Amino acid sequence: MPGEYLTKQRMISQYNQKRMIRLLGESVKNVLEIGIYNSLFYHLLSSEGYQVTRADFNPDLKPDFVLDLRSDFELPRDTFDAIALFQVLEHIPYEDFEKAIQRLANFTKKYIVISLPYNSSYCSVQFQLSFNRRPRSLLLQVPKFWSTKTYTPDEHYWEIGLKGYPKKRIVRSLENAGLKIRQEYQDPLYPYHYFFILEKL
Repeated sequence: MPGEYLTKQRMISQYNQKRMIRLLGESVKNVLEIGIYNSLFYHLLSSEGYQVTRADFNPDLKPDFVLDLRSDFELPRDTFDAIALFQVLEHIPYEDFEKAIQRLANFTKKYIVISLPYNSSYCSVQFQLSFNRRPRSLLLQVPKFWSTKTYTPDEHYWEIGLKGYPKKRIVRSLENAGLKIRQEYQDPLYPYHYFFILEKL
């Protein structure tokens, strides 16, 4: 059910999805979203003047076009300032993720923004003083490098932090695709989603 899926933690992630796009600056206006689910990201960006094109492998979601990341897909060139994939790439095997990210790097004009699941044990603390508008946070985190069990075993092939998938492996795959990590981010309130802003070299 959509209501059960949109938990407080996922709404935090939705906020960060929009924030990551805004961090790219005013030159980014044309965004391709791959993996649309409930179209909330589309509505959030569209309300701020972004041109958002939606792609998904599921035609029932009525995307602008159907796209299977495991295929030799083609996209319009010199069209999208940024391509966004939030909690999508872990749904395909790792070797397909590497191929897909390399193809996406060829089609974006400049940026790819992704979030991936980070499977860890963590302790997160946030506090805010009445005279300071910005909260302060502390995140202590240990990746579950001893485990191979994803958070949703029936949906995810892999997750950062699990055995065989240390963050350095994911970073190496992104760099091998010709992408530079411009920024990486975890929200201490929901560190399961790990964000990368990637810039085409």
